[in-house]
Amino acid sequence: MKGLAISTSFTVALITVIMLKILDFFHFIKWDPVGFSDTFHVLKDSNTFIKWVILFIVVWAASIILYYISLIFMKIPIAITSIALGLIIAFILEWIILDASTIEKTIKRMSIPFICIIIVATRFLMESAIFHAQDKPLSK
Repeated sequence: MKGLAISTSFTVALITVIMLKILDFFHFIKWDPVGFSDTFHVLKDSNTFIKWVILFIVVWAASIILYYISLIFMKIPIAITSIALGLIIAFILEWIILDASTIEKTIKRMSIPFICIIIVATRFLMESAIFHAQDKPLSK
């Protein structure tokens, strides 16, 4: 089960980071996905590729955690939980990234393509986790 979690999370992280790069390239988001280096003054002068690799590792770690959290929601339909959890994750990320003081400012500045990518990634991750758990339960 650990290998499935790692490979599924790797796939989700890779696709998410590629889609973030596409969103950034076509200016669908108003923030820089690797802007954390300027905000936290970490790797500020390093290569952009290194910043994307660090973003990938962070997304991969978060995906592994979300993989195991999604096993809690096995009894609830995945369509409902993935949309709800994806919306919550997207809203929290946009709120933190945009540094908006109120909820209204965050909602007005949210990126619909970013929300869609997060929801699709969450759906894929949760669907895979629950399928793998039903196929090969942890108790075996």
